[in-house]
Amino acid sequence: MKKKRGVFMADNELVDIVDENNEVIKTVFRKEMRQKHLPHRACYIAYCDRQNRFLIEIRTLSKDYAPGLLDACIGGVIESGEDFLEAARRELLEEVGIDGNKIDFYDLGFAKIPSGDMFLYGYLCFAKGDAVTVRQESEVSGILYLKEDEVLKLADCCVSDSLYAFKKILEKAKEQGYYK
Repeated sequence: MKKKRGVFMADNELVDIVDENNEVIKTVFRKEMRQKHLPHRACYIAYCDRQNRFLIEIRTLSKDYAPGLLDACIGGVIESGEDFLEAARRELLEEVGIDGNKIDFYDLGFAKIPSGDMFLYGYLCFAKGDAVTVRQESEVSGILYLKEDEVLKLADCCVSDSLYAFKKILEKAKEQGYYK
């Protein structure tokens, strides 16, 4: 979440609203998207270290969506007109301080992701490497490094769309030989 002169700017970010085919139908402020549960685009990055442990975020209680839950993926809402790959790298750097240009970073395309009573389109990425993390205190209370099976055992504690994306990312990463 961006901060300008002590004020959080997320509510003022413009977000593209999409239809069932991931085509932009209008652009609104993020606050309206959240209030009306409108379908939008978000990026999801499953990051694992060289020991195949996944970085799982503990969300802050101040988040506008799913406060206090676990995030199986790093990511966030893609701003209107933002390049998808750059959005994913931005989120990785902002939330946990990892430079996506200095690790193995794979674009896995979009997937339609159910989210409560709506859907969104997730831009999926798989990242692998060893990096020092620096969490964004306004969004991430803490991090855990867990094996795939441990993440799945904590499904009830995870944000549902993040867990869905995590499973899709691993499925695609395995198919393409990025993860075993």
